[in-house]
Amino acid sequence: MSFLKKLFGGRATTPSSSTGNTQPNDPTGLYLFARCAHCGTVVRVRADKQNDLNHDGGGYVWHKTIVDSKCFRRMTAVVSFDRDFNVTTSDLQGGEFVSAADYDQYNEQIALSKAQTAGDE
Repeated sequence: MSFLKKLFGGRATTPSSSTGNTQPNDPTGLYLFARCAHCGTVVRVRADKQNDLNHDGGGYVWHKTIVDSKCFRRMTAVVSFDRDFNVTTSDLQGGEFVSAADYDQYNEQIALSKAQTAGDE
């Protein structure tokens, strides 16, 4: 089970703000959270500092197409970071960046909905 947790991540180390944060057990990851404008699904996306970012003068740029698991519509992200990996600009076509708290709240609502559905059967 711990292998799967390491592979897919665990909920205990979710970052506390919307963009550019590193999880304590993941020093090379930057986590961003996006809400789909069409279906409202909130997803967590990881950007690897060593492989996913392009050096751009004094900072970095991250280009990513994000697809959620509900409506599968594309969200195109362009995020700029300074040399310390702090977000300087962000743009998301087809959605909006949200906070880690929004991500947690969305997942709690999904879990509650599943529990209610299971209880109704």
